Amino acid sequence: MQVFKIPNSIKKGSMYTFCSGCDHGIAVRLAAELIDELNLKEKTICTTSIGCSVFLYDFLDVDCIEAPHGRAMAEATGVKRARPDKFVFTYQGDGDFASIGLAESTHAALRGENLTGICINNTTYGMTGGQLGPTTILGQKTTTSPMGRFKETYGYPVKIAEHIALCEGTAYSARVALDTITHINEAKKALKKAYQVQLDGLGYGFVEILSTCPTNWKMTPEEAHERVRNELIPVFPLGVYKDITA
Repeated sequence: MQVFKIPNSIKKGSMYTFCSGCDHGIAVRLAAELIDELNLKEKTICTTSIGCSVFLYDFLDVDCIEAPHGRAMAEATGVKRARPDKFVFTYQGDGDFASIGLAESTHAALRGENLTGICINNTTYGMTGGQLGPTTILGQKTTTSPMGRFKETYGYPVKIAEHIALCEGTAYSARVALDTITHINEAKKALKKAYQVQLDGLGYGFVEILSTCPTNWKMTPEEAHERVRNELIPVFPLGVYKDITA
């Protein structure tokens, strides 16, 4: 029987503060496992900002800096330029990364900042009440689009991994999901590659993670994972969109 150990980079005795069935817990664990495996704990600095991603501070036993909403990538840029010897990554939600912070995220990629960005895409603003976000899919009902998202008023959802891949400074861009064991394993491989391109000084590494939000979707965890498979992945196909090392 395989025994799962708590990563050393997870704070001992930390209380779980995400909603039941939320995939943030899996994403944080993957990030921590790789910090351990690549021996990065003592050199890591993480920036994150407002949203469910802010709870990262409750779990990761590394140096973390909180940024205003949408400004995590700008803050990370300053940290990395001041301390290029550090491993610097951001952990953000889709609203934070691709709406409020879209300029910071895009221009960091265009400049080829030697950073790693992790974006949790649950197609909604999870912490603040389930409002329509930049990745809300067509037809999806939210608290600010109770009739559903329709293109005539709200436009189309942002396809973040593809968007970042178009930036010339991007070294790696991928989209993954956490709805199955196979997809979780693939997600870890993608995150490791995004870490590695920074360690190798190749530029901007990015991973978009399709995640559930059972609370705001008003679903059970099982139903939420089915939604990822049946509704989100067809709109946001999984895969590697750019890899300059391939």
